[in-house]
Amino acid sequence: MPGSPRNRLTWGSLLLALIAGLGMVASAAPAQASAPISTELRPDQAPAEARVAVIVTSLSKLSLDEGVFHAIFYLGITCIEECQAEDWDLVNANEYTSELTAVEGPTKWWRVSGTFVFQPNLRLFPFDTQTLPIIIEHEDLGMEELIFIPDQQTSEVSSLIGVPGWLIEPFSLTTSEHFLVGFGETYSSLTFGLPVARSTVASITKYYIPLLIFIILGVATLFLGRNDIQLRTAGTALVGLTIFYLFTSGGVGAVGYLTVWDVSVIVGYIALGLVLLSGIIGAYYFHEHRFEGPAGEALNKRLRFGFLTGIAIFLVVSAIIIATVAVTT
Repeated sequence: MPGSPRNRLTWGSLLLALIAGLGMVASAAPAQASAPISTELRPDQAPAEARVAVIVTSLSKLSLDEGVFHAIFYLGITCIEECQAEDWDLVNANEYTSELTAVEGPTKWWRVSGTFVFQPNLRLFPFDTQTLPIIIEHEDLGMEELIFIPDQQTSEVSSLIGVPGWLIEPFSLTTSEHFLVGFGETYSSLTFGLPVARSTVASITKYYIPLLIFIILGVATLFLGRNDIQLRTAGTALVGLTIFYLFTSGGVGAVGYLTVWDVSVIVGYIALGLVLLSGIIGAYYFHEHRFEGPAGEALNKRLRFGFLTGIAIFLVVSAIIIATVAVTT
């Protein structure tokens, strides 16, 4: 009967079971909703790294006029982890050829021969030092994917290399960031820089000793009493200096600034110009009969040695300034 205790117990058990089932369902729903679902972005992976070594075996055809040089070298790239470093490029090369010559574990070696462009700095000519660069970048991968690391210990310059008229100095191997506006990408750029310098002794012998001879030739005439000799000798020295300057400056090419050699020749021009001015003034006084007698001879002597003193002071001060600029720049 519905009102019997047994029926009430049965309905009560069913009700308790229903409540317990609903509680299990309710408790299971939050558990599923709170499952570990990550909404954060994965952090960027670190870029791959590749060690780069450069071994130069030949250097030739250095031209300051064109701003180019030819080099043969071995390029070694070691992937510290998996990378695509073999797709490198030489960004300052006019043209080059490369050949894979060896694979030693993770290191690959290419033999490269090419003509490279550089920007000559001739402000200190003939005491200038030129840095010949070889710039390496990846064709496609930016710094977020690949970074070049200099391998200083493996890199070297062959001791058999010699460039006529130049002394080879210790090389540098550096990296930098190169942003390309057109691609909106920053690339890892590795630069192998090889400085070459002119011999100081050779520059003094070739340039400054002849310049000094021209100046001495003209200034020495101030010790003479005849003004016509001053004019002829100083004029001849001035013409000779002009020809010598045109000959020696031919290897520099057209530049938009004065070099140390240009300034030195200008000093020579001024010195010889003062000698000519002394001769012109003396010739004027001679024809005006102001050099007659002891008083005239004394005036002529004061004029010549006054110019000589002024020229000597001018040359010394100019030499100090030029030497200071050449050494400190």
